[in-house]
Amino acid sequence: MTTIDLGLSAEPLALADAKAWARIERDDEDGLISGLISAGREAIERETGLALIARSFRLALDPVPRGGWVEATRRPLVAVESVTAFDASGNPVSFSAAEAIAERPRGTDCFRLSDAVIDAAANGVEIEFTAGFAEGECPADLMLALQAIVAASYEARALIEPGMQPALRPALAERLLASYRQVRI
Repeated sequence: MTTIDLGLSAEPLALADAKAWARIERDDEDGLISGLISAGREAIERETGLALIARSFRLALDPVPRGGWVEATRRPLVAVESVTAFDASGNPVSFSAAEAIAERPRGTDCFRLSDAVIDAAANGVEIEFTAGFAEGECPADLMLALQAIVAASYEARALIEPGMQPALRPALAERLLASYRQVRI
C-alpha cells in the first residue's frame, strides 16, 4: 500500500499567523518559517493520519484487499474521485467513483470496492481520493499544536539544521495531538 500526496495549494497555517503567534517581527527568515510550517504539518499528518487541509491523494494497492474494503490512509475522507484497476496484462481499466464504490458507511473513512473493480484488478488498483479539512475548518487544537511546533523549531534553528526539523515537540503539542493519534491493536 502506497499513498501519494498529489499536492496542496496552500498550507493550513498562514505565514503571518505563525509569525504573529511566535512573536517574530523580522522578515528575512520567511523562507525558513514557511519550511517549518510545512515540516510541522507533515509531522502532524504522519502521526495522526489526518490531512490538515483538503487535497487529493492516490492510494496504490496490490493486491486488492479481501472483500474489497479499503480504509482511506488520510482522514477525513471527503470523496473518492476515481479508481483505476490493472488487469492481468497490466492494462489500466478506469472506473468512475459511482461505478467503483459499492458501499460507503456514513461517518467512516472506509469504503467497499465494487465486484467489477475487484474482478478487473488482477495487478492491483489505484484510488484517487480527496481528504482533509476544508479551509478554515481544521480543529483549533491541531492548529495550536502546529503553531507550537513551528515556534519551537524556530527557536532551535541555530541548533538543528532545517532538514532535520521539526526536531523539538513541545509538551503542549504532544498533549494536543494525543487524542488524534491512531492506535492499532
